[in-house]
Amino acid sequence: MRRCFSAVSSCLPAVGSSSLLRAFSSTGDRSKEQLGPDYMGADKKAKSHEAVYGQHAAGVQFVEHKPRAVMFVNKRPVEIIPQEENLLEVMEREGIRVPKFCYHPILSVAGNCRMCMVQVDGTQNIIVACATAALPGMSVLTDTKLVRDAREGNVELILVNHPNDCPICEQATNCDLQHITMTYGTDQPRYREDKRASNDFYFDPHTRVVLNRCIHCTRCVRFLNEHAQDSSLGMIGRGGLSEISTYMDELEVATEHTAGAVQLCPVGRLSTACADENNAIADELEALELEAAEATA
Repeated sequence: MRRCFSAVSSCLPAVGSSSLLRAFSSTGDRSKEQLGPDYMGADKKAKSHEAVYGQHAAGVQFVEHKPRAVMFVNKRPVEIIPQEENLLEVMEREGIRVPKFCYHPILSVAGNCRMCMVQVDGTQNIIVACATAALPGMSVLTDTKLVRDAREGNVELILVNHPNDCPICEQATNCDLQHITMTYGTDQPRYREDKRASNDFYFDPHTRVVLNRCIHCTRCVRFLNEHAQDSSLGMIGRGGLSEISTYMDELEVATEHTAGAVQLCPVGRLSTACADENNAIADELEALELEAAEATA
């Protein structure tokens, strides 16, 4: 009775507790059906809350009973669950900011971007945090000169072929590459060569792939492979010639979950649009450019 009273009191307007007790005591031995639908709904709500709380408590109890250990991040002791967490998860849980492109909690670990590098304390070794399991007694440093120089050089390599079209990019001001470049990059790049250019393509009628902006994090590939069970999209080529492709020009991604891949892209390489409409606009612009070139000639 006390449990039902506490559940119903949360649904009723604020009144004196004594009046509520008198109201409940006056019901006598009447059944729940006679008390009306409000009483029945409150009772069901209390039972559902109890079931949810019981499941949550069981999950917390399961986590609490796992073996714990201690590692050190920036000389500070941190509690970990050995062999079940990677270094990046531990540092994010502790509020330590680490840059990343390819890592995402719902995807498998790839380690493509090499941005989440940390230094092993006492050595000159740099490891990738997302692909390294947290072990007892391990000690890592996240903000040394070696780590900062490595991240700066990595950002510079990522930007070698990336176009400087931020003002017209759909992902501008909400781009992970923009934020990480401003925080960890350099304002004096050493590369002066021409950037590589690739043609855009559509891997389904509504998703455009801008290959010039791709940083090869493979988030879209892993999402489609692991969550949509579609292997039509993948990485082809090696080194500087590698790119995201559907292997064959006539092959399309046969899934309705491409919007998830678009949302996961960190640099705005994927955009949702109508292929026919965009192709018509591109043809019109090309015709105008030809007319202007002929007029000037």
